[in-house]
Amino acid sequence: MEIPGRYMLTDIIKSKTKDGKPYLRAIMCDRDGNRRNGIMFESNKLDFDPQNGDIVDAVGMIQQFGGQDQLKISTMTVVKDADPSEFLPKRGINSEELIQELELILLEKITDEHLAALVDRFFKDAETLDSFKKMPAAKSVHHAYVGGLLEHTLSIVRLSVLVGDYYKDLVNTQHLIMGALFHDLGKVKEMQAGTGLEYTDSGKLLGHLLLGVEMLNKYVSEIEGFPEDLKYLISHLIVSHHGLLEYGSPKKPKTPEAFILHHLDDMDAKLNTFFSIFERDGVEKGWSGYDRLLERQLFKHS
Repeated sequence: MEIPGRYMLTDIIKSKTKDGKPYLRAIMCDRDGNRRNGIMFESNKLDFDPQNGDIVDAVGMIQQFGGQDQLKISTMTVVKDADPSEFLPKRGINSEELIQELELILLEKITDEHLAALVDRFFKDAETLDSFKKMPAAKSVHHAYVGGLLEHTLSIVRLSVLVGDYYKDLVNTQHLIMGALFHDLGKVKEMQAGTGLEYTDSGKLLGHLLLGVEMLNKYVSEIEGFPEDLKYLISHLIVSHHGLLEYGSPKKPKTPEAFILHHLDDMDAKLNTFFSIFERDGVEKGWSGYDRLLERQLFKHS
């Protein structure tokens, strides 16, 4: 039975079958933030050239492919007057409240004059701040919804205050907090939310760690007398926060603050993934399905 639906197209791949017939693959995002694979054969019969971010009315049949649901599309037409923001995953986050809390924590905890100037530069960068409040933290793994990047960053800043205070004799808490603030900031340039959480060219070529260091260097260049060694310490927090070379870090954590930041980031991301899996599988109590990323089933108890 074929069913109609309205979707945003992302991750479009245009190719040909073995016998030379054109087909199109895409991720189909609906208004509820659900994402499913879509495929359309004989895509040359369309009266438009599909692009990432297009909103379409599609008719198709759900089928199983590779163990996952796939929409086999029979017809598809582009919708000209749709709002792309309606098709991005949402969690009801109040970004203004979260950004205000973040600013209050930073104003209270960052007393070093150079780091305070760095915070000031960040909050005065209106374009970056606007994207930061809206951007997901990832396409699908964790905090993959509007405002997820801000929510994740605030969470790491909160945890940095707690852990930094606990290890205050060993750790520079202000450095740790600044690392938490900037560790994922490069994602505002790595992804673009307007076309369905696509990666930008710079995101694919450099990634958010190096883009984040570029942004940090730009802010630092606008602050007179910013210490060179301090810039490198904060940069190290950014480039090492994935923890291991095979996870994308150019460097492993080599300071106490970098070691802590890596584990806080990993913990917050994975716990958010736990909750997303329970929600995805409709688990109120008991076991989830097997998750390939975490390589396990998850148990939700009362």
